[in-house]
Amino acid sequence: MITHISYFQMHFNLWGSIFNLLLSLTLTIFFAGCGAKQEFILMETPAVYHEAAIDPFAHLEDHHQDTVMSVFYATNRQPQKPGDDGLPYGNRKDSVLHLGSATLRFGNDDFSWEELYAASIDPERDNQVMLSLADFVEMASLPEEYQATQEQSLTPAQQGFAAAINDQLAKAQDKEIMVYVNGTKVDFLNSVAMTAEIDHFAGRDFVGVAFSWPSHQNILYYLLKIDVTRAKDSSGALRSLLEFLAAHTTAKRINLLSYSAGGRVASKALYELRSAYKSLDRENLRKTFRLGSVILAAADVPLETFHQRLSSISDLSQQVVVTVSDHDPALHAAEKYMGGGMRIGEEAAEEEEIALARSLGFTNFEVIDLSLGQEERGFDIIGHHYWYRHPWASSDIVVLLRTNLPPHRRGLSPAELEGVYYMSPEYPEDVREALRRELQGSWFKEE
Repeated sequence: MITHISYFQMHFNLWGSIFNLLLSLTLTIFFAGCGAKQEFILMETPAVYHEAAIDPFAHLEDHHQDTVMSVFYATNRQPQKPGDDGLPYGNRKDSVLHLGSATLRFGNDDFSWEELYAASIDPERDNQVMLSLADFVEMASLPEEYQATQEQSLTPAQQGFAAAINDQLAKAQDKEIMVYVNGTKVDFLNSVAMTAEIDHFAGRDFVGVAFSWPSHQNILYYLLKIDVTRAKDSSGALRSLLEFLAAHTTAKRINLLSYSAGGRVASKALYELRSAYKSLDRENLRKTFRLGSVILAAADVPLETFHQRLSSISDLSQQVVVTVSDHDPALHAAEKYMGGGMRIGEEAAEEEEIALARSLGFTNFEVIDLSLGQEERGFDIIGHHYWYRHPWASSDIVVLLRTNLPPHRRGLSPAELEGVYYMSPEYPEDVREALRRELQGSWFKEE
């Protein structure tokens, strides 16, 4: 009898192992959405620039017309000796925040500005444009639990980092900082390259800062909750960065763009930041930290968790933007296999999100439904990368970060559900008209 039971247990365990393997492979396909290692391809030209209607580079001075550009970074990845990947920071989590500057190259050494310019405004490129890490300089470090109190003085290195950002802000047309928080399954290169290309397509007009938290490049680390814990444990480092930037830079606003699992990091960091300054009312909180647009793109944040954090996020921000799609396999898989319920990046969550915002009296919360209106347009906007891979979706992100405009002033149409916006078939022309009004010619070629 014991042998009989063991026989079935053995076969049960065997089939269980096979099932788990197949599940892992399936989920790997579902989740192959938060990034790819090493090879980083310039995203498609945003629709706002199609038909040569708008030129985001028309106003650039000669020294900005280059195939290399620099962004700042803050990472709690541990430094590593450059190996096969050639990257200065690896996958291990550090107890300090490393601050520096990264230089990204568009194309190879022979790639010209004229070629990059053509690729950046052409909706149909002949060849892909690759981004690579040309150089980096670590300039300073910051304690993971830094708090910008008056009693604390900066080290000379920290002062130098702040001064470098302020020097760039002084030269920028848009005196704002954009902090990008990556998703999972990516390396350091992905984080700084994504920051660079968003800055590039926004006319190179603001200062980009990449917050690179130490996710692995294998999705199984996320499925096994290892990188979920990493995201949770990185919120303090992001909060410290936001405090530092608010206290020691001249930025008019600090905008925060988070993607996928990066939404977990960003939403928790803002929740903790609000909790640390309970004595400040909303007006003084916004005056102190100067947060502009907080964007949660395709965010893998459980709806229940978001309910707990939305009040804090809204108190801190000029506007809170959540993007959703009706077909995001990564978020569907996360809900099904990882627990925690519905994610805020799923279209099915938008009614509850809006209802919560209404119940709390928030007027600075909006949902951008990329799937709404698909019948009239003739296509849906789906996947997990859609916010930067689809030229319509990326247009709204770029315009929002460059202008901080509310949705009705950046070419979006209101849905029947108040607080939800979508892209009508006329969106490309609507967003171009919006920029003509708002930027008053700075992004237009001379006639």
